[in-house]
Amino acid sequence: MLLRVLFIVLAAVAVLSAAPPPKPAIGYAVIDVYQAAPFGQQKLGGLLADRMRVNLEGRLLHVDVEQIMAGFEHRPGKQDWIGEHAGKFLDAAANTYEYTRDSRLRTLMDQVAKRLMAAQLPDGYLGTYTGDKRWTSWDVWVHKYDLLGLLSYYRVTGDVEALNASKRIGDLLINTFGDGRRDIIAAGAHMGMAATSVLEPMVYLYHWTGDDRYLTFCQYLVKAWDQPNGPKIITTLNATGSVFKTANNKAYEMLSNLVGLTELYRITGDEEYIKPVTTAWTDIRDKRLYLTGTSSSAEHFRDDFDLPGNQESDVGEGCVTVTWMQLTLELLRLTGKVEYAEQLERTIYNQLLGAQDARSGDICYFTPLNGKKKPGPGISCCVSSEPRGISLIPKATFGRWGPGYAVSLYAQNLAIYTSRAHGTVRFLMETDYPESGEVTLRVEPTPGVEPNLRVHFPLRLRVPSWTSKYAATIGDKHYDGKPGEWLVISRHWKKGDTVKISMDMTARAIDGEPSYPGEIAIQRGPQVLAADKTLNPELSLDAVSVAALAGGPVPLEDAHSELPGTWMGSQAYSLAGRVAGRSVPLILVPFADAREYRVWLKQAAIHSAASPGG
Repeated sequence: MLLRVLFIVLAAVAVLSAAPPPKPAIGYAVIDVYQAAPFGQQKLGGLLADRMRVNLEGRLLHVDVEQIMAGFEHRPGKQDWIGEHAGKFLDAAANTYEYTRDSRLRTLMDQVAKRLMAAQLPDGYLGTYTGDKRWTSWDVWVHKYDLLGLLSYYRVTGDVEALNASKRIGDLLINTFGDGRRDIIAAGAHMGMAATSVLEPMVYLYHWTGDDRYLTFCQYLVKAWDQPNGPKIITTLNATGSVFKTANNKAYEMLSNLVGLTELYRITGDEEYIKPVTTAWTDIRDKRLYLTGTSSSAEHFRDDFDLPGNQESDVGEGCVTVTWMQLTLELLRLTGKVEYAEQLERTIYNQLLGAQDARSGDICYFTPLNGKKKPGPGISCCVSSEPRGISLIPKATFGRWGPGYAVSLYAQNLAIYTSRAHGTVRFLMETDYPESGEVTLRVEPTPGVEPNLRVHFPLRLRVPSWTSKYAATIGDKHYDGKPGEWLVISRHWKKGDTVKISMDMTARAIDGEPSYPGEIAIQRGPQVLAADKTLNPELSLDAVSVAALAGGPVPLEDAHSELPGTWMGSQAYSLAGRVAGRSVPLILVPFADAREYRVWLKQAAIHSAASPGG
């Protein structure tokens, strides 16, 4: 019934969004293997929908417009980087508006965009600095977010004035930096990485306008990395394979440059640009990624496998989480490789949602693995970045893949595709995932036109690497999935075909070595679990231990009845813990729901007679 309601809502949104979007002037040289479903062609339900609603109602609709505009309208701004917030808001708002068509958000988005454009000076300058301080500190960085926000606004509204304002910014940058002009590396922090991250929106500007001067400027930015004072991003990654050894290992700025480099590869097809990106991504995943799907401590990449997780370690800057998510989405689109979809699931269901207060939409700047979350409103880089990441969730769900379709993220959802080959195909997914591994996916080609219509296409289903058993059935046909791969079902589909998916959600213990010697974490399905102080008031979480073998199963019991009425979240699990030699019940909840907690728990001694995890 709920999905039928979602279909009605989606149909209404389609009517509201009938106006054709603007067309790019230049296409991409590299065609995406995985083409993410457009925002307006799907409607999520369940947990992800709740968090996106809170992002809209609690954060975006309550942004302090006067504060984010003050630096532009009354120069100079109070902070060197205060100007980034208007662009970040517009980018998150554009994605969210394209998905919801919320009229309140459109009104607010129009207001911010028009005030921002009105603050642009005749020469194209749209920063928050006085004339004598232009192009110092974070000035180019601010223009980067101006461009990202205005171009996103143009994408969803077709407002030509936003494109014209963006072109004026691009022209000013071209006339200011380059051979015989100012040095872009000297114009920003962190060995120039802050300034050269303008690469990403400059590629978009070329995409929308076709002006070759913008492409030439993008190539200049990449070349500038190898100046004596530059960060040498490509050359160092190619030589060492390590983000820790690249530039000053500042995570957010480096990832921002890598996102731009990926876009430059997409529009040029130059293989020189993509190799260091995949090298960096793999290095982060294998050596610098926290269990919850983020990276960085004190805003920097650390040495191999050095992942401190306590409160004082300033874990997982929100900006890093979101930019890591962006980069991973880019690589999923380009390659279709399941490893990228796997990491998106990890980040979304753990760190991304974990940094958001599910009641208010407030955001954590840092989110420890052991400690207390400190979400807040106001204006900071992470409070402005996290809504962008949450707005991107629909991009990680369904996608086109060649002649067929792919499911990359399991969640209650309805997606509608229209193509010349298949007509209209609806996918209706019902599930309470990740609470359970049971999923029902209804496939409906051209409903109501030809009841017996059959269309042929392959359907790819992502099989998580963490599951020990994955089965899909359609009628009397049975398909087994291999963990960490796509399960491809190629057949003639007709209305009423239903795919029943069942995946094992067994909890398992994760070894804490080397950063947490003698400790383990517990992961159930894609979710990292945490022992929350509110739910275990009599226990010292630092003293409690769990008897489980790393890599082995952990016997959990459902404990949602233990949750207080004010708790935001429906999942809770119990298992036996130990304190000072005695057995005690321990309540665990998903990391995304925890408040004051520990993820890493002491590993109790396991006697030979005991079963693993007993």
